[in-house]
Amino acid sequence: METFKEEKKPIQTQKPETRKKFIYLLDEDQTEVKKLSLEDVEDAAKVMLKCGFEVTEKEVADIVKIGMSFGTYVNRMLVGVGLGWPTTFNYEKRTLTGKELNALYMEDPAVLLSHEGRNIRRMLLHEREKEAVKNNLDYSIAYLYQDLPRGEISDYIRETGSQLEKLYLSEQYEFFRTDKGVLAVKKITQKS
Repeated sequence: METFKEEKKPIQTQKPETRKKFIYLLDEDQTEVKKLSLEDVEDAAKVMLKCGFEVTEKEVADIVKIGMSFGTYVNRMLVGVGLGWPTTFNYEKRTLTGKELNALYMEDPAVLLSHEGRNIRRMLLHEREKEAVKNNLDYSIAYLYQDLPRGEISDYIRETGSQLEKLYLSEQYEFFRTDKGVLAVKKITQKS
C-alpha cells in the first residue's frame, strides 16, 4: 500500500480584491460644468446633432462666442450642452420685444442618452442662470413647445410634462401662453 505525504499549506488571509477598487474608480464619474469656448464647438455640435438638433458648427460657434453657453463634462467627455444668449423680454406683454437686453434665452439642453437621469439639465440650467445674474439680466426664459395645452399649464406639466418641463416647474418658473407657444420665465434678479 502506498502512502502519501500530506502537505500542509499555510493558511492565507484573503486580501481585498484590487479589482473591485478599480471598478469602483470607474463608477465614480467626475462631472464638471464649464463655459463653452470656441475649442468646444465641434464637440458641442456633435452632441447636439446626436440629440436631434438641426445645427451647424457655425451656428453653435456664433452662440458660443457670446459667452453664455455651458457644457457638462463627465470624465472630460462632453455629454451635455446648454446654449444661451441675451435677449429682450417684456414681462407685461410676454414678448421678446424692446430695446434693452434684460433676459437670458436658454435653448433646450442637449444631453446624450447615455447620461440621462444624472441631473445634467439641472446643472446646465443653474450655470446659465448664474451667468445671467453675473451679466445683470433680470430674467431667464425658454420656449417649451408650440402646442398649447388646455387648462392650467402647471397642472398639465405635472401630469404629462417632459423632464425638462418638470425641471422648470421645480425651479419656480412661470408659464405663459404666447403666440409662439408656452414660454417659461423666471425672475432671477431683484431690483433695489
